[in-house]
Amino acid sequence: VKSVDSTDAASEIIKSGEEAIIAVYAPWCQFCQGMEEEFAKYAESAGVPVYKFRGDEEREFVQEFLNTESFPTVNFIKSDGSVVKYDSEARSADDFSNFEKSFEKSTA
Repeated sequence: VKSVDSTDAASEIIKSGEEAIIAVYAPWCQFCQGMEEEFAKYAESAGVPVYKFRGDEEREFVQEFLNTESFPTVNFIKSDGSVVKYDSEARSADDFSNFEKSFEKSTA
């Protein structure tokens, strides 16, 4: 899991044209702390780059650009720059992997 240290860096990921997963977190959030190990485990085998961004200090930015009203919020960044929120409380490595796979292009 790569840390994103600025809103500019987060914007670059969104605009990059590459798919990615980005988790918006707050270090004091118990639910963020609780998913950290599973999120790291997911990142080891993810098919896209996986990032984390501290959102409690950039609330306006994360609300506007990263679907974030509460922490943690996990988003899939599509290659067109659209941001899709993971809308589940299930936060295991397999859950994150299934979320990522739900965006795979169909080969039909």
